[in-house]
Order: sequence, then C-alpha cells, then structure tokens
Amino acid sequence: MEEAERNTPVEPLDRKAELIRRIAVALRGHDGAKTSSGRAAGHAESCTRADTIALFRDRFEANGGNFIESPSPEAILPALGEALRLSGVAGLFFPEDDAGARQLAEALVPFGPFTLVSSAEALQPSPPQTAGFQTADYAIAETGSIVQTSLGGKTLLPGLLADVHVALVSRAAFVDRMDDCMAALADDPPRNISFLSGPSRTADIEQTLTIGAHGPRKMIAVLI
Repeated sequence: MEEAERNTPVEPLDRKAELIRRIAVALRGHDGAKTSSGRAAGHAESCTRADTIALFRDRFEANGGNFIESPSPEAILPALGEALRLSGVAGLFFPEDDAGARQLAEALVPFGPFTLVSSAEALQPSPPQTAGFQTADYAIAETGSIVQTSLGGKTLLPGLLADVHVALVSRAAFVDRMDDCMAALADDPPRNISFLSGPSRTADIEQTLTIGAHGPRKMIAVLI
C-alpha cells in the first residue's frame, strides 16, 4: 500500500481545485453561492470578517503558528505538503467523521509522499512523525487561538497527539474575542474544549524552553 501511494501520479490542477471545493463544501455545508440581492447586505460583514481574519493571522503567527491562505485553491496543496515535509511528517490522520479533514489529507498523500494512518496507529509507542487534521470549531482573533471541542462526541486527538496539528478553518469559524466563543458554546457546553495558541511549549526550572512537550510542536491553520 505504501509503495502504491508513492507511485500515485499528481493529479491535474483542475482536479485539485475540485478537491478543495469539496473540502470547503464539507466545512460549511453548502456551496456558498450568494444571490445578487444579498451581496450589498453582506458587504459590511465581509469587510469586518476580513479584519477579524487578518488579526487572527497576526496573533497566530506571533504565537509561532503557520497560516496558509492562497488566492488559488490548487496552490494550497503543494504549500501545505512542503510545510509538512519540512517538519518531517510521514503519516497523516484525521477523525473518521470529519469529511473536510479526510478529503484534505487524502489529497495531500502524493505531495509527500505521505501515508494515511489511523488514530489507533498514531497512538502506538513508536509512530511515524504525524500530522493530525481537524476542522476547527472556532478561531479567536484576539488571542490567535484555534478552538477544538468534543461536541457531538468529537475527538481532540489531532490537536493533542500529533507532531503537527493542521486546523481547517472556514470563514464562519472566526470570532473576535474569547467571550464570543464562550457565548456561542453556552447553550450546549462541551465536556472538553481545547484552545491551541501556537505550538506546545514549556520551560523547566532552569528556564530551558522545550517545544512540543505536551502537544503539537507545530501548528498550521489552513483557511478554506
């Protein structure tokens, strides 16, 4: 299986664009088409959303994260593939019920080449260097934080177990402040919430900084 994945030819760019479109549809549940009557009404909101995303990117990158956005959908895959190769990633895993994460990970296989692994395989004592893919519940601009929750029985392993966490972030997931995120979760609070503000880091009593001590050593946010 691994040898077959290495020999998989890179698909044409129009096919990659279609894969990214499918990932975006999986994230937001529709094709995102706007009617002409709704364009003017949504203009102010779009400007505000752009400001929120820009602030999130500044804070996220200041925390050591890597924010990937591209004007052309087909350019996301090689850029993300290169970032994962430079981090030494060999295996990709994702929650079974996360369609967007699955599609992005599967599309990335020939760009490594990478191997798809299950969460169980990633939990083994000596797994390969892994990247955990997951759709973000929220992205908080004021802190540059990715928010993953256990709502609906979702796992938090991609953001806790992997060497590199890849968060797929839709535009609807961005909020300005921590209070906005908590208010959105107030009616049905999840049992577990993970706030990921850059790579995991800690310092011992001698102040020696260690990256990836109890979480991912690299964070990547992909704007879909």
